[in-house]
Amino acid sequence: MTSRSDLVRIVAGREIGVKLRDKAFIASTVVFVLIIVAAIAIPALISGGTSTYTVAATAEARPVAEAAAAIGGADERPPGLPRADLTIVDTADPVAALGDESVDAAVSLDGGVVVLTGRTGVAGDVRNLVTAASSALAAQAVADEAGLTSDQVAALTSPPAPRVDTLEESPDFAVPPELLGMVFGFLFYFTVLTFGIAIAQSVVEEKQSRVVEILVAALPVRWLLAGKVLGNGIMAIGQVILIVGAGLLGAQLTGASDIVNQAIGASGWFLAFFVLGFFMLASVWAVAGSLAARVEDLQSTTLYVQLAVMIPFFASVFLLEESPARRVLSYVPLSAPLIMPGRVASGDAAAWEPWVALAIVAATAVALVGVGARLYAGSVLNTSQRMKVVGAWKAGKGR
Repeated sequence: MTSRSDLVRIVAGREIGVKLRDKAFIASTVVFVLIIVAAIAIPALISGGTSTYTVAATAEARPVAEAAAAIGGADERPPGLPRADLTIVDTADPVAALGDESVDAAVSLDGGVVVLTGRTGVAGDVRNLVTAASSALAAQAVADEAGLTSDQVAALTSPPAPRVDTLEESPDFAVPPELLGMVFGFLFYFTVLTFGIAIAQSVVEEKQSRVVEILVAALPVRWLLAGKVLGNGIMAIGQVILIVGAGLLGAQLTGASDIVNQAIGASGWFLAFFVLGFFMLASVWAVAGSLAARVEDLQSTTLYVQLAVMIPFFASVFLLEESPARRVLSYVPLSAPLIMPGRVASGDAAAWEPWVALAIVAATAVALVGVGARLYAGSVLNTSQRMKVVGAWKAGKGR
């Protein structure tokens, strides 16, 4: 005898098979992956040209700055050193020199140690070139001396790296956390909307073709709903993992390992909220499809579900900055999957907050699945006309 779990797996497998044969689904997934890869690769290719920087140098540090400029502008450079055009301007005060917005960094000496000063940090190209220049000058100075000591040999082979001073605290994020939160929010919105409409359309097509009557004769209505939601959920999660994985792989291949580390740190919470948020809404989409008698009815039966997805998404976009409204919405079940992962990524949320929001979303998902199962059971076999929610609720009692 076939168990209930086997029946659910059969229905879920049928839904997965339909998706895998759906050319529109495959095409949209490929296009989305290509967009993600292009968004990462194109800026990397554009930035592959020669960078230009303006460096202020004190009188005693000017030889180091000139050597760095010579290395950056040379056709043949030591392995790993970037090509860059450094314009050198004189200064007596490195901090004052950075008052000019056109100056990117300042070079000075402090007791023989090369010091790079920047506003919130120093560009990696400048840091690498100045490090190489100070190493070359140190080696030259040691080589000019007679009778090398062990300390001099050490200075020749491993000179100290320049110290980096900043006038302001350097940001800890490779990319703005608001951007990362927006990407996560858009992925949730795009996936829930596209898969939700597909679930609703699949349900009404089965009603219109009377296939649902055959399916219900073989298994209980609620298990039919469970298999449909599970199959689409597996495909949705797989699509998101593929898209996020393509983005992380592209960032890794272009050398943006700091972006990868930041995204991985936030993606765990995003996936947790995504899974619960998707299953919270999937049964509602199925109900919207079961209330319709024809495909043409979907526009009206799915309207409120679409609004329930769209309004929180646009709220999350317009409330990127931390505010009381954003904090409150990060606990509301419909908007928490869109906002809370972004708050975690930006460090605005305390350690306990995502757990509380996740519990609220989970409790809401359980409640909506129960309500959705009753409405679905009461409406899915009604193929004559569009059904009202109240009528479906009454018809679903005891099924």
